[in-house]
Amino acid sequence: MPAPKVSVIVPAYNGAKFLKETIRSVLAQTYAHWELVIVDDASPDDTAKVVAQFDDPRIKYLAHEKNKGSDVARDTGLRASSGELIAFLDQDDLIHPEKFQVHVSFLDAHPEIGVTYNARFHLNHSSTTIREIWRPPQSITLAALVLGFPLAPSDVVLRREWALAMDLLNGSLSWCGGEIIHYGGLFLSGCKFAGIERALNYRRFHSGRWIRDLAGGCQSEIYAQDKIFADPRCPASVRALAGIAHANIYLIWAYRAFAQEETALGQEFLGNAVHGKPSIIEGVPCELVNFFLTCSLDDDSLNHAALLKQIFAQLPPELSRLAAQYDWAVARGFAIKGARAVMWDRPEDGRRYFEQAVERGAQFDESFMSLVTQYLIDYETEFGESAAQKKLRALSPYLEKLGGRASVRKLVGCYAVNRAFQSYRAGEYSQVPARIIPAVANEPRYLLNRGVLAVLLRSTIAGMTGQS
Repeated sequence: MPAPKVSVIVPAYNGAKFLKETIRSVLAQTYAHWELVIVDDASPDDTAKVVAQFDDPRIKYLAHEKNKGSDVARDTGLRASSGELIAFLDQDDLIHPEKFQVHVSFLDAHPEIGVTYNARFHLNHSSTTIREIWRPPQSITLAALVLGFPLAPSDVVLRREWALAMDLLNGSLSWCGGEIIHYGGLFLSGCKFAGIERALNYRRFHSGRWIRDLAGGCQSEIYAQDKIFADPRCPASVRALAGIAHANIYLIWAYRAFAQEETALGQEFLGNAVHGKPSIIEGVPCELVNFFLTCSLDDDSLNHAALLKQIFAQLPPELSRLAAQYDWAVARGFAIKGARAVMWDRPEDGRRYFEQAVERGAQFDESFMSLVTQYLIDYETEFGESAAQKKLRALSPYLEKLGGRASVRKLVGCYAVNRAFQSYRAGEYSQVPARIIPAVANEPRYLLNRGVLAVLLRSTIAGMTGQS
């Protein structure tokens, strides 16, 4: 049997319920030269029995006598592996059949790249239905890694030498924030990152999780950010973002505290967030309310209206004025849930959510149009233009009820013009005029947009000179 090129490392603890599907997704890979190293981190469940069901020589099973945490388990698996490429995979995530083939091909063609990462599908909580696509930036920066770490473990494939350079056994790390230090450290060491457009793994989420040490988790992530900022290799421009970076972390943990009704801690975290980034409470709707809304929609099985009511009730007195934005947030939440459900083949849920959105007075404004446009572009990137157009047609009757026919025309125009810019950035100049024409037909204001006209002119010139 050929030596494996890809070593897949799976730390396992209390995940036997999902591990079988995870292993099957590895076995289904179109690229065959891999090994799967599962590290049982003293799990009290049936992890060993699940692994024993698979008779494949490429699967290795290791066990810790005591629970040591996921980073130590990853290090154990890394040291026992032999592949020149390392793929970390969470025990409950799934990978697309072409994941390894795509990453191997890219890394073979780009020897200067040390870390590749891909977009991913987010599954609905405690379900296998898709909620949305998460697409990290194609060109990642140190600031992105520190401000709001956009990568999950299962997104990444990296060269062995860079995996070994990660400080997985750093005893000063707690249970949160490790990725910020691990990958931020690689970036500071000169490792080059590259994104792959396709969504190649499925991230699973679970309902009803309770976090026992909110304060410890928050401070662990703040520590991880500070570790990067204190590194002498960290550019001053990134170090200057420390206040905003901390605010982003405090905001996340404030929501978690309010969701668990740990009011005093949530108010403390929120106060720190506002201090670091005062702009989050400015405007209508403000960034803070938008953030709470987004978090309340993470789990489609929950009543986001009730959850938001619980959150708003715990806001400190000085932010009580934000209660006026509650009705907007609830209505917008139903509209977003409706769009997601229609996009991902849950038409009955979509119909029900959109009915509630209309009843609550949800509006089809610029921000909602931009969100739906991004959903369509992400869908087209994965499944092609005709598939995305089909979703647009499915959405249109519901969007018309929110904002009339004019709103649908605006969406068609916005979608078309964004596709034109996407084609231009990809060097597909011949496609740009064909996409700008429907954009202008549905939204004549684009005729006055300098950016649109510039892209059209440059693409036309490029086409005439044979560049496309």
